[in-house]
Amino acid sequence: MVYIYFALLVVIWSYSWVVAKVALEFTSPIAFSLLRTIVGTLAIFLFIVSIKKIHKLKEPLLVALLGLTQTTGFFIFANLSLVSGGAGKVSLLIYTMPFWSIIFANIILKETVSRAQKIAIVGSFLGLVFIVEPWNLQSNFLSDFFALLSAVSWAISITIAKIILNKQKMNVLSLNSYQMLFGFIGILICYIFIPQQKETIFSSYLIFAVLYAGIVATALGWFLWLYVLEKMKVNIASLSSLTVPILTILESWFQLGEKPDVFEICGIVLIALSLLLIYLDATFKVNKVAT
Repeated sequence: MVYIYFALLVVIWSYSWVVAKVALEFTSPIAFSLLRTIVGTLAIFLFIVSIKKIHKLKEPLLVALLGLTQTTGFFIFANLSLVSGGAGKVSLLIYTMPFWSIIFANIILKETVSRAQKIAIVGSFLGLVFIVEPWNLQSNFLSDFFALLSAVSWAISITIAKIILNKQKMNVLSLNSYQMLFGFIGILICYIFIPQQKETIFSSYLIFAVLYAGIVATALGWFLWLYVLEKMKVNIASLSSLTVPILTILESWFQLGEKPDVFEICGIVLIALSLLLIYLDATFKVNKVAT
């Protein structure tokens, strides 16, 4: 049963990028970030209150910083990237998060970087070069830049989350709900003070997109993720970070006609192999410790 939930989670998260890409035809990136965060935050708070799993907030400054990176920065930069970038390409660049996470963990948490991880970082960098295509003057550098900022923001949030969880015992659902609340406040401030380039048109698709992104991809998605983590090994479950962008590329190709070129395909293969190397390395270490 857990594998069915895992497959469902991958489909939900991968298709959310296609949904967001189309939704941005009806609203601005920051407005869409605000709408999905309102719905997602309310859904998560209602859920954890109903099951009585909410814990008292501690380390408010760190949790606020977590919200500003995991929700505010991640969503806004991702949606800004989707304005002019393809859903498949954007999702792949954002899911380079594990490489940035390894780098920040080494710098901030003093975690060692294995030989396999170093090879994977080099491979991912080469993949990024193929995808960004710096030799092509018509390449969409701004979209790629925002996508990488989203990935970096996500990676920083993981390091902050590790620091918080190491300092105190707090269930992940409560931590996620509080960080989403702070993230919502950050997005709201951006929405108030940054002029919106597009007026929001509340079409039937935008309403669907907000509900899908807020309730299905965020609230239900996090619930499925936590369930999967309880039933499967963390390193195996983390392979979703490899399958999600690959499936998004196929979905955006089918629905939006976003066919990757030869260089993008080379970059996709390099990054996919690098991600696989990271998780195979993690699996080997876990099995070695177990024996």
